[in-house]
Amino acid sequence: MKKISKSKLFVCIFLLIFVVYPLIEMLLQVSWGGFGKLVTSDNFIEALTNSLKVTTASTIVSILLGYFLAYTLNRTNIKHRAVLKVLLTLPMLIPSISHGLGLINLFGVNGIISKKFGFNIIGPVGIMMGSVLYSFPIAFLMIDDGFHYINPSMYDNAKVLGLSKWQSFKTVTLCYLKKPLLSAIFSVFTMAFTDYGVPLAVGGKFLTLPVFLYKEVIGLLDFSRGTMIGLFLLIPAFISFLFDNFTRDYTSSNGEKEMIIKNSKFKDTILTICTYIVLIIIFVIIGSFVYYSFIDNFVLNKAFSLKHFDYVIGDGLFEYIFNSLLIAIVVSIVGCIIAYTTAYITARKKGKLSKLIHIFTILSLAIPGVVLGLSYTISFNNFFIYNTYIILIIVNIIHFIASPYLMAYNALQKVNSNFEAVAKTCNISIFKLIIDVIVPCTKKTIREMFSYFFVNSMVTISAVAFLFNVETMPLSLLINNYEGTMMLGEAAIVSLIILIINMFVKGIIYIINRIEHNRSMYGVN
Repeated sequence: MKKISKSKLFVCIFLLIFVVYPLIEMLLQVSWGGFGKLVTSDNFIEALTNSLKVTTASTIVSILLGYFLAYTLNRTNIKHRAVLKVLLTLPMLIPSISHGLGLINLFGVNGIISKKFGFNIIGPVGIMMGSVLYSFPIAFLMIDDGFHYINPSMYDNAKVLGLSKWQSFKTVTLCYLKKPLLSAIFSVFTMAFTDYGVPLAVGGKFLTLPVFLYKEVIGLLDFSRGTMIGLFLLIPAFISFLFDNFTRDYTSSNGEKEMIIKNSKFKDTILTICTYIVLIIIFVIIGSFVYYSFIDNFVLNKAFSLKHFDYVIGDGLFEYIFNSLLIAIVVSIVGCIIAYTTAYITARKKGKLSKLIHIFTILSLAIPGVVLGLSYTISFNNFFIYNTYIILIIVNIIHFIASPYLMAYNALQKVNSNFEAVAKTCNISIFKLIIDVIVPCTKKTIREMFSYFFVNSMVTISAVAFLFNVETMPLSLLINNYEGTMMLGEAAIVSLIILIINMFVKGIIYIINRIEHNRSMYGVN
């Protein structure tokens, strides 16, 4: 029991130092006398209005697209569901700025498609398209998960009661998808509202709030104004945080019963074709990276060339890859240990301190990466960890800990609650119980936690944009540098490398999961 108390104390102190303290320190930097001047300035009003417009439009499209794809994979006889689900989430494996880069390649001033038809999407249209591409996989995964927990017998009951398909949709589907749908709406809105990668790439002169903050802090080193702008970026995330914790979930206890899908050749064909059109769009945008990487000059000379590779390699590519891999691997290992330990404390050792730790942990969901990075810059710029790998590792752990923590929390609640009592009776330590019994019961969850930490650490830009130096700079930030100087071929190469690394890691985890699944199916230890 003493060890658990020490663990609680350690986790609580860790979260207080790296979650609560930076936010408080950031708020103390605000010059409230200039707050009114900022919020009434033309640039701020323009940036806020623009952000709200494109974010709202992007959210609507992403949610509709996410629902459509989730419905297709769960309510039609489409083939290769598992493969399609993986392919539809490919946009999550590259930084958001890379989506903007892909759109420039296709629809920019000199884009492959736009040049032939005499138009370009630089501005609000480009931001909306990039935001949808970046965020719809999140909506899709949340809604897809919600479909798995709808009890199929509810539809039979609705049919017996004489309800029409539309009435069944309202009373069953919408009822049980209410929280997943609303969570997806808030998550997508927050992602699009706080992202500066896409607007930086394709926004042109269309100013958004995150880009405004980035320019104030990086360009003018005005931390007070940056903090005030950051407070506005916190608002949608904080609303989402409150909603997720105080909204009732209508999950059905029998929801994992298999759904019997009726054959409907026309519906299945139409929805399958539409799903593959979405996949084609994803692959075309990713394919534009490949095309850009292997030509001399997109405008003047489209002959095959490896000069972009030569330049990136000569620019220290392998050092940046090493930095990103080091950060991602350490974040994944240490992050899993901290998230799993925290989840064990809160899921299986109840108490007031456990509730406080739970709130502090999921509080990180309400802090956008750009705001978290800014708060760390303000709070730790005089500490020895600043401009080192340590602060980059910590900021990534805090930025991404909420989702892996919730994965572990939910998994640990399903593990037999009597294990601790049996261990105590048999004089077995809690540590040995966790290592020998509980961890093996949750191996798949731990692998998914590792994957989540790794992929997001490789693609993040916003959280680390203020915290690196030349020696610790992650690979993803090279995209920023190259895109800013219109070296799009080089930026495309970096995007591809990140995608390949993340696909490799996800592939390994997928193979391990499949091997373990097959062993369990055939009773092989």
